[in-house]
Amino acid sequence: MGRGTLFADEVGLGKTIEIGMVLKEMDLRETRDSFLALTPAQLANQWQRELQEKFGLDFVCNYDDEFDGFASHDKIVASVDTAKSERYIDDVLRRQWDVVVLDEAHYVRNEDTQRYSLLERIEYEEAFFATATPIQNDVTDLYNIVNLIRPGLLGSRREFKDRYVVDGDGTKVKNADELQRNLNRVMIRNRREETDIDFTNRKVRTNAFDPTDDEKALYNAVTDYVRSNYSSEDAKHLVLLLLQKEVVSSPSAVLSTIDKWLRGEGSATISASEKEQLREIKDVAESISTTTKQERLQSVVKRIHDQLETTRVVVFTQFRSTQDEIAASARELNQPVHLVNGDFSSNEKDAVVADFEREGGVLVATDSISEGRNMQFCNVMVNYDLPWNPMKVEQRIGRIDRIGQDREVHVFNLALADTVEEYVLDKLYEKVNLFTQSIGGLREILSRMEKSGSDFEREVFERLRTADDRVELENNFEEMAVDLETNKEAAEKMSEFNKGVFESFEFGGEEA
Repeated sequence: MGRGTLFADEVGLGKTIEIGMVLKEMDLRETRDSFLALTPAQLANQWQRELQEKFGLDFVCNYDDEFDGFASHDKIVASVDTAKSERYIDDVLRRQWDVVVLDEAHYVRNEDTQRYSLLERIEYEEAFFATATPIQNDVTDLYNIVNLIRPGLLGSRREFKDRYVVDGDGTKVKNADELQRNLNRVMIRNRREETDIDFTNRKVRTNAFDPTDDEKALYNAVTDYVRSNYSSEDAKHLVLLLLQKEVVSSPSAVLSTIDKWLRGEGSATISASEKEQLREIKDVAESISTTTKQERLQSVVKRIHDQLETTRVVVFTQFRSTQDEIAASARELNQPVHLVNGDFSSNEKDAVVADFEREGGVLVATDSISEGRNMQFCNVMVNYDLPWNPMKVEQRIGRIDRIGQDREVHVFNLALADTVEEYVLDKLYEKVNLFTQSIGGLREILSRMEKSGSDFEREVFERLRTADDRVELENNFEEMAVDLETNKEAAEKMSEFNKGVFESFEFGGEEA
């Protein structure tokens, strides 16, 4: 493998396991002593666990109590952001590492970032990088990653562009055969269609339920308050965005925020007239004892309980107050209820998930576990409220829909009709075929929107806020959907290019 390898298999094909096999071979042969595995923060514990459980390799993690710094251990799993922090970077750079592993290596595709600088400065004998999407928007992304693994293999950056990139078009290459030969010296690439893995089906049920009169009154009151008190100042924008999300989640979530504002907590300044509006909203919220979503969730859990010997349902929400409300409702069904949120340490989260696997019941979770936790033992998920960013929804589903899942995956989306939630589902998620997109595909679609200076969630909020009536609201979301469709088409072209660049470079080819 020379000085290292780029593991570029498509999403879900086990790049962690492949790297683990290499590390295990080195450990058995006793040819390498010091190993540093750098990962996104939320995946550090999972890497540590899989290396131990599947390969018998004992790595200390930077989140462990016994972690004494990068100079004190020879097998370390750490978040890349911890390694580049002011506290630790000197110790990381002072050592000569035998092996450096980097997960989600596309995060170092930009040479102007601190993460790239860290990897460029670390001294190591061999590097093993993992990413399903080494090319995001430009073939130069690939150069930056490969050059960290095998410096000089593709020449200097200028030589690479002159030799392999068509002038003015970073998605087309020339001298394709030569570039392919060089890539074959450093890269392993497998695709799903080349495997014998039988991936299970995913069934998504999305229903918009009619809210009660009180729920509708609460939604309208909050929306009117948001529109009338909007300010372009960041603090004001953020708190109003929060309130608009909470009102389709639960009355409890709305009350939690309003009570804080009325007590004078938070960064936003509340005028006397606004306080009067907030008190009126509070009265409406307090009048709602049982919600439509609570009833629908109970119906789903009962149905699963009737069909399966052991009930296991993961319910996701964005808000702690809603989480408590869901838990209370689930307990009425005499099911074990498990809670996990951002207050839990990584080890505590692992313990809750283990209890859920053993006992069954309902796991009520916030997005604090939407990445980095494997729960293939469960195949039913409920999105109690929906993040406006589709990447976050797919990350939730990815906890149960992954290799090792041997049953059909069922996802239930609960939404209130005639609210922003229904518009996001119908107009936007359907437009990008959210529930059939891979994480990589969604990342590419949304990154194109962000390049134009538009944050997805803020754009949703602006479309809602500026509409004077229902017709204008529908038109606003239709316009946004058209933009997403354009981004999707561009992302699909880039996806095809990704495949081509690993095979025959059919988008540029020798003609270019």
